[in-house]
Amino acid sequence: MRTVPIALTGFGNVSRAFSTLLGEKRAGVERRYGLRFEIMAVVMADGCLFSNEPLEIGPAPEKASRQIEKDPAWRPGMRISDIFKPAGRGGCLVECTPSDLKTGEPGLSYIVIALESGWNVVTASKGALVAAFRKLKTLAAGQGMSLKFSGATAAALPTLDVALVSLAGADIEGIQGILNGTSNYILTKMAEGLSYRQALQEAQGWGIAEPDPSDDVGGWDSAAKLLLIANACLDTDFGLSDVRVSGITGLPADYAAKAAAAGKSVKLLASAFPKKSGRGWGLEVGPSLLDDSHPLFHVNGTEKGITFITDTMGSVTLTGGRSNPRGAAATLLKDLINIYRDPF
Repeated sequence: MRTVPIALTGFGNVSRAFSTLLGEKRAGVERRYGLRFEIMAVVMADGCLFSNEPLEIGPAPEKASRQIEKDPAWRPGMRISDIFKPAGRGGCLVECTPSDLKTGEPGLSYIVIALESGWNVVTASKGALVAAFRKLKTLAAGQGMSLKFSGATAAALPTLDVALVSLAGADIEGIQGILNGTSNYILTKMAEGLSYRQALQEAQGWGIAEPDPSDDVGGWDSAAKLLLIANACLDTDFGLSDVRVSGITGLPADYAAKAAAAGKSVKLLASAFPKKSGRGWGLEVGPSLLDDSHPLFHVNGTEKGITFITDTMGSVTLTGGRSNPRGAAATLLKDLINIYRDPF
């Protein structure tokens, strides 16, 4: 049995779902993979929940971030570097802080410190990778550490797993994806006759949309995921300014419903395509009208999907994947297992 210490940054919905899932899956992971993951620290902006023994986090709702400072293991003022240095190499940072797509902070600093300390990293946060993808990949390689981020590219949809493993040896010649569950849910409901405002309110009522959904409906969440997929799969170094972005807020009120009546579907499509000049790639996010021959035509509700167009394997499409904190947590656990499991 191999024991791996875990430091968890942030304690929002995904972090809490991860700690709960880890408890549920512990026995199965130990039996199937010979791995024991133990949360030793939860890192917050103003201190850490830390113990020399594995933390008993308990069910997610009982340890909300506003209550964490009441825990006996709370160490005010403790920094993330105070955890890594005495622990030595070999642990893993699970990074789940909110994403700042411009600065990458605070996750960028957390990831850099972890890699420099000889800790692997799995992250569901996009900000650090959007802001400094090449820097972090180079740092991880130089330290001999793993940096896995499939949870940042479409939650439970295994985009990077397929592109980097299943399509090995093939050249990817194009990518098209529905990468944001919130906007896809709203467009699905608009196709059924709801107005944009009604569909958004319904999505917020179900907890599908955030109180401020601007990144989702404005296309920026899709743009961030697209550039991460492209940078990882196409060996590019794009930033957000390289993506042409338009969202769904400016669509005519009955556009999706009229499209459905005509046998078509409106999707917020994220695309990577070779430029007509033959030099480099173009990245674009915007509403697209699909007919029923398109492989993503039937991706509805909160589901996501992606199509890779290849030179030797044809068109490969994935759809589905749970679009909620538990789905993102499952992806973090998958990445953890794949770092430490025996080769097969």
